[in-house]
Amino acid sequence: MLKKIFPKIAIVSALAILGACSGADGVDGVDGKDAAEVNVDSLADVLRDEITGTLWDSLYAKPYVDTVYKVLFNNAFADAWMDSVRDALLDSLKLADYDSLYEKLYDSVYTDIYSRDVIHTLAGWIASIKPEINGAFANLYPLMYGDLSSGQDNEAGIPIGVGLRQTCDRSTSTACRWKKVMVKSWIEGFTDTATVTGSLNPDSKIVLTPTYKFDNDALLAITTPTKANIQVEAYALENDHEILFYSTSEQVTIHPMQVNGGEVASVKNREWYSAVWVTPNMDSIPHILDEVAALLPGNTLKVYQQYSEDETMTQSSSRVVKAVFEVLQKRKIHYIENNGAGSIGQKVNYPIEVLRSKQAVCNEFSYLVASVLEAIGFQVYIVRTSNHMFIGWAGEKGSTSLGFLETTMLAHENATFENAYESASNEFVKQQEEGNFENGSSVVFFLQAAREYGITPNNIP
Repeated sequence: MLKKIFPKIAIVSALAILGACSGADGVDGVDGKDAAEVNVDSLADVLRDEITGTLWDSLYAKPYVDTVYKVLFNNAFADAWMDSVRDALLDSLKLADYDSLYEKLYDSVYTDIYSRDVIHTLAGWIASIKPEINGAFANLYPLMYGDLSSGQDNEAGIPIGVGLRQTCDRSTSTACRWKKVMVKSWIEGFTDTATVTGSLNPDSKIVLTPTYKFDNDALLAITTPTKANIQVEAYALENDHEILFYSTSEQVTIHPMQVNGGEVASVKNREWYSAVWVTPNMDSIPHILDEVAALLPGNTLKVYQQYSEDETMTQSSSRVVKAVFEVLQKRKIHYIENNGAGSIGQKVNYPIEVLRSKQAVCNEFSYLVASVLEAIGFQVYIVRTSNHMFIGWAGEKGSTSLGFLETTMLAHENATFENAYESASNEFVKQQEEGNFENGSSVVFFLQAAREYGITPNNIP
């Protein structure tokens, strides 16, 4: 397009004339081996400074070679060169290799004109932003918000939606056509650069939502709410060039990975996302499983395989869960309320943190036991009431007949597995009889369903 507007022959002719005017020997140009180095930056600055609004208007309204050439010649060559750099520029021009000079000027100046022409119909804005980012769910936001419209409220987005618009001026003769666009975005100190592309038709708009991959170590490093900047850049993609037309920076707050904070109410299967705290691959698991096996017949850990000492599979499953209870009870974990993390929501330590601190609340006890049972291979259920949590498991693989465990009894030295089983079973029946599972005040969900949905454990070393 540029070479059509500014033909090579016209530029070379103009430069050759100017070079000849100042040359003492009348030489218009020399071979490349003897060519002087032209200060292209200075020349480009002169041209760029002299490209006025009139020139831009002529480009949009009348992109004809004669019009553009005359404006460029009159503004740049006739006026700007009558200053202190005139002689230096002319002296270098008379000895220049015009082919080389043309390419340098083309890249430095005329690409600017081309870029301006490409992007003058484009604009960008922030369509939506989630100002509070929960580190516990940050890498699951594409799943969590994937089926929500980015513009339906200020918090929807993954976590930002970038609006792009193309507005065509029908009063000019300049053609307006569809354009390919790209958004680049990153959160300083927390993510790599995410890119997403789309197409803009004339007089249309779209919203693009970059998908970030958060750095786990960076998330783990924060212990209090931390301010961070989301950087956004939008480009037109044209002839293998990325032409920037919009950039901005927005501030957000990132909360520690130990916070189960608020999310948009319409998130599908919101309760399932607590499964990020069930971590069957934590470092302590192999040692715990060895201890569990030592309490079982033949020092063998089985899941959904009947021991010869039992009459049913359900009895064998309960035998294994009892061994897990007793092994964890020996860790002497105390029940203690946490003090939060300065964030909206509840602070929830991960199982590995519970084992290290030997302190837990009800949901932390439940996530610890669930992590061990999932690592063994049990089909695990999480039960949450209005003010409590405990766990369940399928007595046989695929069965809906469940056993339950009051996990806070791990903190009681004299409590038995049978005590914990009876307490949780009674509470489950109570919630059923009161209709709390039906009205939604209490919830029971299958951990395996959450995994199949795509909710993975957070990697806490």
